[in-house]
Amino acid sequence: MSEPLILTLDAGTTGVKCAVFRKDASCVFRRTESYPTLYPRPGWAQQRPGDILDATVRSIRAALETVSPADLAALVFTGTMNGCLPLDKDGNPLYDNIIHSDARTETEVRRIASLIPLQDFYRITGNRIDVHSGLPKYLWLRSHEPDVYHSARWFVNIKDYLYGCATGQFGRTDYSDASLCSCLDLRKKDWAWGILNTLGIPSEKMPDLFPSSDVSGRVTAAFSRMTDLPQGLPVAVGGGDGACAAHGARKHENGAAYMNIGSSAWVSAMSPSPVFDREERLFSYIDLDPEAVNVCGTVQCGAAAFDWAAEHLLGVSEKKEYALLEQTARTVAPGAEGVFFLPTLMGERTPWWTSQASGTLIGLTLYHERKHIVRAVYEGVMQALSFCGAILQENGLPCASLMLIGGGADSALWGQMAASMMNTEVRVHQTPREASSLGAAFAAGVGIGLYRDYEEAASYLRALAVFEPDPEEHSAYQAQAKVYRRLYPAMKEAYCLIDDHQQSCES
Repeated sequence: MSEPLILTLDAGTTGVKCAVFRKDASCVFRRTESYPTLYPRPGWAQQRPGDILDATVRSIRAALETVSPADLAALVFTGTMNGCLPLDKDGNPLYDNIIHSDARTETEVRRIASLIPLQDFYRITGNRIDVHSGLPKYLWLRSHEPDVYHSARWFVNIKDYLYGCATGQFGRTDYSDASLCSCLDLRKKDWAWGILNTLGIPSEKMPDLFPSSDVSGRVTAAFSRMTDLPQGLPVAVGGGDGACAAHGARKHENGAAYMNIGSSAWVSAMSPSPVFDREERLFSYIDLDPEAVNVCGTVQCGAAAFDWAAEHLLGVSEKKEYALLEQTARTVAPGAEGVFFLPTLMGERTPWWTSQASGTLIGLTLYHERKHIVRAVYEGVMQALSFCGAILQENGLPCASLMLIGGGADSALWGQMAASMMNTEVRVHQTPREASSLGAAFAAGVGIGLYRDYEEAASYLRALAVFEPDPEEHSAYQAQAKVYRRLYPAMKEAYCLIDDHQQSCES
């Protein structure tokens, strides 16, 4: 082996990203293999595990056309969190992966809330009882797919399934992914057995817990034949994409923060312990380093809402044309002259935590033109993220500087908006689309001893650009935020009526 390389696979909403990293965090290979997300009913979102495994194998084979298998020191997986993938005792999927953006479990959420006091649940798990979490999805399977539920040996997330395919060790997960199942006791770092017992979920259906840096797994002969990876290559347990993004985007120190603008989007900061917001708007989950916690505010539809609006409202279906949209948005002053866009096309998490909100474009008059809508769409996504940052600040996590990652980091307009809205320095990650992959590589690197610890790994992070807040823009956005943050409460009843009507149209 010459220079040791780490191969990473990130199973996301639209495809699996394969990347190979050197120790210095430079990326020597990147490739994305796409697969579909299925939306069989309004509010539903699921993926076929076979599609994801096939894309994973294709991307690994492509990587090995560029890098030598002999130079690989480890393999690691990451992927979407908040999911539910039932596996049988042999690791075979029994149902599609119900992913993070799925919101089919309103009935199950009400069931949980009727049995467990909301405050107790939040204080134990660091999470609200929410439709997007894994726990109510288990109950949904029990009610609607009882054969699947009873045949399931484990409920896992997608990266755990891929890890099992690579190592033959199914039924393993890490603390970060387990945290957002919403049935982990954050303080004890163990499954919240009292919650599971109350809900009648057998303990044996929960996977075993491992640190993200655990490298006891090894590539099997079968997976080696599928991919051409070396048999016996160490495989790290890895972490959920949010936890991996944190390590690929920020220093490993308390208070360090970052913003991700992906299909879903979030602002997150590191803390030594869970943070319990008095209004339960934030959630906490265990870091790749089990001694730390990530505190997060999440926007359910970030770039996904922008992409939808670009195609269906603005007539732009090719992402290469987004530069023209950004130019158009720059012709309108901050505030979009009173046009507002709420990116709540799949409900919302922070701060409203509801599946009943729908996407909203409001404030239009005969004066307004297409350019105002373009500006409002950009601002609506960033105002939602800025609100998350403000709530973190209320809870003692000021986000004094932010690293920007995700596909949205390509937008200089969003970078400047983030700086001016949140009145803070914003830095653009060196490889913004691979931050989750890089964080996963750090976990594997710590596991095999390539890095002394996560702090050393973070010392290799670099920024491509820096945005500073503009005082005049900040003032305009503050005025806009006063209206923006009151829109959902003012329209809550209307959202409920619309949701009831849409549900009746389905039946």
